[in-house]
Amino acid sequence: MKCPYCNHVMKRGHIQSGNLLSWTPEGESSTGVSRWSKSPNSIVLANCSLLSGSAVDAFYCPNCKKIIINVDNQNEFTL
Repeated sequence: MKCPYCNHVMKRGHIQSGNLLSWTPEGESSTGVSRWSKSPNSIVLANCSLLSGSAVDAFYCPNCKKIIINVDNQNEFTL
């Protein structure tokens, strides 16, 4: 994948967490204290599994230090 910012080749990898992985709009915070807590307007990037945590594929540009994550509708939050 080519970086949309600088047009260099990006490296494929993944981002991992022991909790739900989500993007939250500025000025909002999660609504609870559990590993599945999220803001009502959060976008879930990767659901969390009790055994393996969460992970999402991502592309990293070593030239301009940007990370690109494709948001997939299959990552809707469910308990």
